[in-house]
Amino acid sequence: MVQRLEKHMEVCQKMLNSKRKVFDSSKARAKGTDLEQYLHTKGRTKDPPVKGSLWRQKHESFIRTIRQARMVQNVVSKGGKPSDLPPPPPAENPDYVTCPHCSRRFAPRPAERHIPMCATIKNRPCPPPARRR
Repeated sequence: MVQRLEKHMEVCQKMLNSKRKVFDSSKARAKGTDLEQYLHTKGRTKDPPVKGSLWRQKHESFIRTIRQARMVQNVVSKGGKPSDLPPPPPAENPDYVTCPHCSRRFAPRPAERHIPMCATIKNRPCPPPARRR
């Protein structure tokens, strides 16, 4: 009995010190087939990072739009003019990039083209006034 315990302790120490190889099922499936020559795991590129969901901002924007439409409906049903209501607040897209030179907002790709060009413009009009929140 003591001999078995000593043997167990030796084997157990070896197992604790060694790391197990990670099993890759795609390699195992491709082994022995024509696909094996095309399978290179080191050359894989990482996926681009996924942006967080902006569902809350989109939802709030949607709710504001519905409320504005209801206000217009109420005014029209009471015989008023929809033009008497204040204009709805502009919807801001969080994906847009603000130009540091003219404070305009652009989608990411047009911003890449605009910002270097805007930096060299000498007769630039005044930036738009800041929006109230």
